[in-house]
Amino acid sequence: MNARQLGWIVLAAVMAAAPAEGPKNPKPSPIPKTKSEVAPKKTAEKPPELMLTIEAPTNGAVIGDPTGMAFVGGKALALYGEYQTFDIMFVIDTSDSTAEPSGADIDGNGVIGEKRFAKYLWLLGSVLPLPNNDKADSVLAAEIEGCRVLLKQLDPRTTRVGIVSFNGDADAMTPDAITEVPLTSDFNKVERGLDTIYRNGPKGMTNMVSAVNLATIELLGSSSAYSEKREGAKRVIMFLTDGQPTLPLENSQLANAKMAIQQAVRASKFDIRIDTFAIGEEALSEPVVVVEMARVSNGVFTPVRHPKDLRAIFEDVSFSSIEKLEVRNKTTGKMADYTVPEPDGSFTSLVPMQEGKNTVEVYARSTDGTDGRREVTVSFLPGASPQELSPRQLAQRNRLLENRLLDLQRRNVEIQAEAKEDIRRELQVEIEKERKAAEDSTAKVRKDVQVSVEKKAKAKPESEPPPAPEPAPGN
Repeated sequence: MNARQLGWIVLAAVMAAAPAEGPKNPKPSPIPKTKSEVAPKKTAEKPPELMLTIEAPTNGAVIGDPTGMAFVGGKALALYGEYQTFDIMFVIDTSDSTAEPSGADIDGNGVIGEKRFAKYLWLLGSVLPLPNNDKADSVLAAEIEGCRVLLKQLDPRTTRVGIVSFNGDADAMTPDAITEVPLTSDFNKVERGLDTIYRNGPKGMTNMVSAVNLATIELLGSSSAYSEKREGAKRVIMFLTDGQPTLPLENSQLANAKMAIQQAVRASKFDIRIDTFAIGEEALSEPVVVVEMARVSNGVFTPVRHPKDLRAIFEDVSFSSIEKLEVRNKTTGKMADYTVPEPDGSFTSLVPMQEGKNTVEVYARSTDGTDGRREVTVSFLPGASPQELSPRQLAQRNRLLENRLLDLQRRNVEIQAEAKEDIRRELQVEIEKERKAAEDSTAKVRKDVQVSVEKKAKAKPESEPPPAPEPAPGN
C-alpha cells in the first residue's frame, strides 16, 4: 500500500465520521502546518531586490557572426528575500465541458473542430451536448497547448513544473484531483503528463476545492505529496477552468464557491500565488470564484472569452514582476532588434554590432519602480569564432532568428502591400486628374455646343421651306 492509497483510506474514515450534511462530500484534508513543512515567507514590508544579470556574452569576449548581431541572454527578476527559483503547478480542468470545441485549429490540421451536426441542428446545438468532431481542437486541447507554450519559455535550471488534473464525481472513494506529474525539472516528464491528460479526455464535474488543496500540498512537499520540498522557491499555481465549482457538495454552488476561495486563502498563507484563467462563456458568466482566488493570493485573474486565445495569453505570462526591459548597444546607440522576456525572468535578445569594441547595456525596472543596469563589453570581428552557447541558449538564439526571418518576410509583404497601395493611390490621383480634365473639357464643349445650338435655333426660321399652297375650293 503506497502513501496515496493510505491517504484515501484516511479520507474515507474522516468521511464516515463527518456530520450528516453528506458523507459523500468530506472536507479536504488539512494542509500541514508544522514549521518543518513551511518554507520561509517573504516579508511584505520589505521592498523587492532587483536581480539583473547578463549570462551571454561574457565580458571581454571576442565574437563574430555573419548576421552582424550578438546573442544576449540573462535574468531580470524582482526578488523577495532569497527567492531565486520557481515551483509551478499547472492545475487543469478536465471536466465534461472541456470536450467542447475551442473555436481554433489547435492541432494545425487545417480544420477547425465544431459540434457535430451543428449546421443541421443549430437550434438544438446550443442546449444539446452534441459531440465535437475533432477532439484535438477542444477546450481541453487548448488548455494543454497553453501549458506547452508556457513550458517552452521556462528555464529548467531554476524552475520545477508539476501537473494536477481535476474533475469530480459523487463517489468519495475516487479522487477528484490527481497529481499527474510531481514537481520536476525534467520537462519531458511534464510533456508526457500533458499527453496522458489528453488521452484520458474529459469527464465528470468540477471540484475546484480538491484541485487547489492537492496543488498546495504538492508545492509544500508535505509528507503526503509526491513532490520533494524545496526551500525558497516562488510557488505558483496556474489554475485553468472553463466552468463553475459543482463539487464537493452537490447542488450547492455557493458553498462550493466559499470553500474554493477559502482554499486559496490557505494557500496564500504559504506564499502560494494563484493565477486563474476563466475560459469561455460559462466560466465568465459568474467569475467570482476565480477572481477571488487570484485576489486573495496576490495572483492574476485572466478572462479568456475565446479558448482559442489561450496560446497567445500564455505567451505573455510573467512571474518576474518586471514591467520594463531594454537591451541596446551602448556604443552605437541602437536598440536590440528582438528582446524576448520569459515568464521566469529570463530574457534573450539579438543586438546589432559594429566591428570593434561594443558595450551592451541591459536596463530593467520592476513593478515597484526599482531599476538597474548591467553592461558587458565585447569585441566583434566578422571573421572571429561564433559565440559559445549552451544547447538551451543555442535553441533560444535559433528561435529569435526564426522570429526575425518571419518578421522580415511579414515586413516584405507589408512593403509590397504598401507599394501596391501607393500605386493604387497614384492611379486614383491620376484618375481624378483625368476625370477633372475630362469634365472641364466636356464643360467647354458643352458650352460650345449650346452656343452652336442656339445659333442654329435662331437661323431656323430663315431656312424653313415656304408653306404648301392651300387647295382650291371645291377640289
